[in-house]
Amino acid sequence: MDPITIAILATLPVLGAGLVKSAVNDAYDGLKSVIQKKWGASSAVSKAVTSLEEDPKSKAQAAVLDEKVAAVKATEDPDILRALQALVEALKASGHAGEQVANIQFTMTGGTIQGVAGASSVNVETMNFGIQGKS
Repeated sequence: MDPITIAILATLPVLGAGLVKSAVNDAYDGLKSVIQKKWGASSAVSKAVTSLEEDPKSKAQAAVLDEKVAAVKATEDPDILRALQALVEALKASGHAGEQVANIQFTMTGGTIQGVAGASSVNVETMNFGIQGKS
């Protein structure tokens, strides 16, 4: 399962139970906002997030979100990865991350996203953005 779906699955129960501070809620809203800006509020991936919010224990809805995230290549988008990193860090700081979220790690240097390591079988290749080759 992709790290975006894993992070959302970890977030929904703790938000619903009111177990976390506003940092997690703000980071989650930030991730959803970036998804909606990138692909639209009526896109399949945005609808999949909403469906999972409505039924956070549904394995079928989680699988649909995982599929839609892959279809739009969300784990390759630097804005999504930054928003995901903020959510993962907020979850870890809150103490409610869970084992799978704890395994999501980011390596970012300069203007290059080198990938997400962990979260089972995630593979994100290197992406470059900005001006390269200047020192």
